[in-house]
Amino acid sequence: MVTLLAKLFIRDHENVTDSGVRQAYGMLCGIVGIFFNLILFTTKALAGFFSHSIAITADAFNNLSDAASSIITLAGFKMAGQKPDSDHPFGHG
Repeated sequence: MVTLLAKLFIRDHENVTDSGVRQAYGMLCGIVGIFFNLILFTTKALAGFFSHSIAITADAFNNLSDAASSIITLAGFKMAGQKPDSDHPFGHG
């Protein structure tokens, strides 16, 4: 699945030696993680609500926290991809 998504959304996806391509892979994985975890959260929250199951509802919120982790991943890749400056002559990542 990652290969298919990479072909669709990342230019020159096979050139993993390029830092831009590596950053695009990280951003893609973060976005896909957010998307699927939000779908899982919604599905499990509704299932937990309608079945009156605290365990399923708690698992839904676990998926919501996983989505938050993916947001942190996106922020990390964004910061690591910054260009070198006077304080960071070799870059930020």
